[in-house]
Amino acid sequence: MLVYFIGTGGSEGIPAHLCTCSTCNEARKFGFAQRKPSTLAVITDNRKAVLFDVGTDIRDFLNVPLEAIFLTHWHHDHIYGLYKLRWMARKTVLYAPEGSADALILQDPKNLRPRTLRPFETVELDTLRITALKLNHGVETLGYLIEEDGKGVALLYDTKGLPEETWEFLEERAPLRLAIVDATYPPGFDDPYHNNVDEAAELGLRLAERTVLSHISHKNLPFLELTDYVRKRWGNKVLVAYDGMVFYV
Repeated sequence: MLVYFIGTGGSEGIPAHLCTCSTCNEARKFGFAQRKPSTLAVITDNRKAVLFDVGTDIRDFLNVPLEAIFLTHWHHDHIYGLYKLRWMARKTVLYAPEGSADALILQDPKNLRPRTLRPFETVELDTLRITALKLNHGVETLGYLIEEDGKGVALLYDTKGLPEETWEFLEERAPLRLAIVDATYPPGFDDPYHNNVDEAAELGLRLAERTVLSHISHKNLPFLELTDYVRKRWGNKVLVAYDGMVFYV
């Protein structure tokens, strides 16, 4: 499978509008440091596309039929693109947790077909086996274990650490090929709903051969400083995601 990082930022994106912090100022100078809200696609070995979260309008980045859409949760930075995507000219299943669901999407889904997904339920699509995982966040939130041909990718945002049952489930299947982990905040920052960089890296290293840090806020280190920090501390075992990044699994 191929993992396509369309958006790798937090809710505000980078640069945040009118913000003059060092992270946002750097992103205005270097386009590669800019981030859209979280949006990720998996392309199967058969070249079928599955979308995970829709934090941005995807039409310029992924203009193909979708086998399905999976939401981690219903916060607006993960569903913004659905308001346009629901008008697509093809009926498409939308898998999502029940908690805090968006009323407009449920009441007027257009060509979306919403279905509730619960932790540890599994959906099989094309060559993929996708299992929902319980995460730790302010609202009901699902991560996903995405498997194809014996290789596994864990998508783990938004979350602060992992619930015990999710640890047990993933450790039984470790080492995974890749863990994509919420790294919203800089090293040393403590938040009840999101990891910092160190927490995210250590979480991923317990589970996978490679870890990619994503869901990165403008409150985090500037892009160049962050990549330097991560490379010096963990070498090539931990990478910082960027918009447009492609990872072959």
